[in-house]
Amino acid sequence: KIVIYKLPKILILAGGFGTRLYSVVNELPKPLAPIEGKPFLDYQISELRKYYNDTKIYLLTHHLSDKIESYYSNTSNVEIIKEDIPLGTGGAIKNAIKAIGLTNNDSLLVLNGDTYMKPDLYEFINQSSYDVNILSMHQKDCERSSTLIVEGKTIKEFSEQGKRKRDSYISMGCYYIKDSSFIINNHKKCFMIENEFIEYVKKDKIGTYLYEGVFIDIGIPKDYEKMREYIKKNEN
Repeated sequence: KIVIYKLPKILILAGGFGTRLYSVVNELPKPLAPIEGKPFLDYQISELRKYYNDTKIYLLTHHLSDKIESYYSNTSNVEIIKEDIPLGTGGAIKNAIKAIGLTNNDSLLVLNGDTYMKPDLYEFINQSSYDVNILSMHQKDCERSSTLIVEGKTIKEFSEQGKRKRDSYISMGCYYIKDSSFIINNHKKCFMIENEFIEYVKKDKIGTYLYEGVFIDIGIPKDYEKMREYIKKNEN
């Protein structure tokens, strides 16, 4: 592996309401949804620890934050940054940057707290040469994902969920951000990072790294069950 000399700050977006999963997990925030005796978030953190064993991981929380805080209260190198009001994905990142005291020279590795994947993070980061770099994959069913038009390693268009429903590259909700000035300088308190990507991509400053492997978004009951089956077969 290539050595990463400047470690990114690792942020996991874990503040959503998880309304589509409410019928299955209604007393817990989605990132704590139980999978074979452990919260979903534990599996995601375990993947990160293969690459960043001692690096602090920041969980950006809001909905039922107290349950996440309680579960990870004795876990070393996991810190909670709670939002008093829902800030959106972009607002949550901006709030965390301020809380940690970062500048736009500090790199960020940002992940959604409801998606499971196993990319080579060293390779992803070392091949990332743009201000913003998005992990992507090609999928037949894209209805629940932001979609991308890609030329080489450059993203030419970033579209909101539902615009392209079939056969497209999708954003996997995993970002390596080298220059976060477009977040820091955003005058809004509450905003979605995905909406900022729609505009920022026009400057040719967003690149992509194509991933091929397991990818499960537990946002709906069917895929939550898919995650349970995957772990049962592969991790136990």
